[in-house]
Amino acid sequence: MRNPFKIKNGIEGEGFEIDTPYDSLAFEESLFGADSSSQERLERGEGIAKLRLSFLWWLAILAFISIGARLYYLGITEHSYYREISEGNRLRVEYLPAPRGAVYDRYGEVLAGNRPSFELVATPLDLPKDQLEQENVIARVAAIIGAPADEVKKILTQDQSVSFQSVLIKQNISREQALIFNEQARELPGFRVVNTPIRDYKSPLALSHVLGFVGKISAEEYEQYSPQGYLFNDSLGKTGLEQVYEDYLRGVFGQRQVEVDARGIIKKVFGEKSSLPGLNLHLNIDYGLQQTIYDSLQGRLRALGRKRAAAIAMDPRNGQILAYVSLPAYDNNLFAEGISPTDYGRLVSDLNQPLFNRAISGTYPPGSTVKPMVAAAALSEGIITDKTVIQDDGYIVIKNIYGGPDSFFYGYGRRALGLMDVRRAIALSSDIFFYIMGGGYEPEKIEGLGIERLAEYYRKFKIHEKLGIDLPGEKEGLVPTPAWKKERFGDDPNLSRWYLGDTYHAAIGQGDLLASPLHVLSWTATIGNGGTTYEPQIVNRIEDNNGGIVARLEPKALSTLDIDPKYIQIAREGMRQAVTEGTARSLNSLSITSGAKTGTAQFDAKNPLRSHAWFAAFAPYENPEIAVVVLIEDGGEGGINSVPVVKDALDWWSKNR
Repeated sequence: MRNPFKIKNGIEGEGFEIDTPYDSLAFEESLFGADSSSQERLERGEGIAKLRLSFLWWLAILAFISIGARLYYLGITEHSYYREISEGNRLRVEYLPAPRGAVYDRYGEVLAGNRPSFELVATPLDLPKDQLEQENVIARVAAIIGAPADEVKKILTQDQSVSFQSVLIKQNISREQALIFNEQARELPGFRVVNTPIRDYKSPLALSHVLGFVGKISAEEYEQYSPQGYLFNDSLGKTGLEQVYEDYLRGVFGQRQVEVDARGIIKKVFGEKSSLPGLNLHLNIDYGLQQTIYDSLQGRLRALGRKRAAAIAMDPRNGQILAYVSLPAYDNNLFAEGISPTDYGRLVSDLNQPLFNRAISGTYPPGSTVKPMVAAAALSEGIITDKTVIQDDGYIVIKNIYGGPDSFFYGYGRRALGLMDVRRAIALSSDIFFYIMGGGYEPEKIEGLGIERLAEYYRKFKIHEKLGIDLPGEKEGLVPTPAWKKERFGDDPNLSRWYLGDTYHAAIGQGDLLASPLHVLSWTATIGNGGTTYEPQIVNRIEDNNGGIVARLEPKALSTLDIDPKYIQIAREGMRQAVTEGTARSLNSLSITSGAKTGTAQFDAKNPLRSHAWFAAFAPYENPEIAVVVLIEDGGEGGINSVPVVKDALDWWSKNR
């Protein structure tokens, strides 16, 4: 076969042959000739080839960098996120709710327990990824629970950072609704029903302000409490003992590790750790006394056409709170079940403020309930002796040293009570006697305590400070002084000047002097027990579920009065005389002895006939075991309108305790 790459010289068939190896360039030149234009084309082709090679090289480098950066982002930066998704679609830890500890009264009566409840929750991550399918599922869920679909959707999207945690859709769904969800679980991915114990309060209206309530954690509270192990769908104590003792009452969540499919349906349980219930509170509250006072106080309010009142009872020997009522009250079971916006709106808009704990947060002029304190102070300072007698004509006149008209200071009802010694003045509640004890009176040649000494003794009885009761929201009282008034009203000489009349008013519990019902109870108990002020305590002890005592709240004496006990005894005798022949005579028919003091405190300068009705007592008189105070806002005369509640309480106590 002839080699096509052999070139023959000469005439065909003659001459010689030269074998030339194949060379593409030589072959091209032999065909076309190697002139200058072909040389340029050659050089241009080589340049283009080099550019292409360089471009491909840099393109490869950029691709490598891009892929590396993406791998770093996915593998390092977003590692935890994608790992979480991977685990969420495969293994998941579910939390098992823990029952709260129970609350008992001093005799073991259950005041707050737990009952089963169904909650509908959702895990946003398990919702269908297809938008149309997701909206269809949400619509079906909303129809079952009777809620707008937009409301359910809003709950699901309120916080994207908790897509793996259960989000509460609705509390306390019915058993029928729970069965529907369980039957249609595969058709409603992301949604499930959990059995959660909720609070069950005994006699909620009588106990709401002492026990408080438990509610679902808010988004703001979740931020605060999540480092302590609280979950997005968790509950915590909001008010009352539920709030103060949250750390004890709260149980420990259980856990179980489960395998789920992409729709959130559990396929397998790998292990489970049981939940631990919270610790139990045993209170000093006596439920029988509590209910008696509540029922009696409600009856008085109905009779008077009033809504606002408070009553507290204490053991004067140790500060233990035996009963605690604030009215109007509210049903704390509504909060446990998940209160509706309508019900909550009704509570917060009520002008009588049922959520306001007036027994410790309300401060009022205490009226004549202060007179035993003022008597002890005047005796201690030598202003009077127990033999001093003052004429009560129903008023006194103070000459105006500035040349204006004289000032008249009247007693309650402008009644002339006649000759008064200190015991009788307490018993009949003589304003004239205590005006003089506080501010003095020239015609009687009595100097009086003066506002600074009077304020000092009020402070000895702790009016100006919180007493430390184990409830939230306690307010201190107010003891007015010239310095306080100047600071309060500034440089206005008419408002900031301290007048003798200011001292007179402070000496009978009027003017700017303010105290809570708890303060009035405390100083009544202090005089009743001979001079020791105790910290008020509602909780007695905390126990585990085996009855072991975790903590016991021992009685705590806040102070002992530096007043000679004989002067305190004289004040006690005046309170006893109030029962035997004075303003509290209605208690004298009881089988139990007592000492008491009425109070009628004016609070409306435009209408002096309006007054708060106070009554305070301790019993038995010889060795007190119980002190009680009752306040009825705008209730009129204390010796008429508040005394029946105290009488019912002491009568029940004498017969049952």
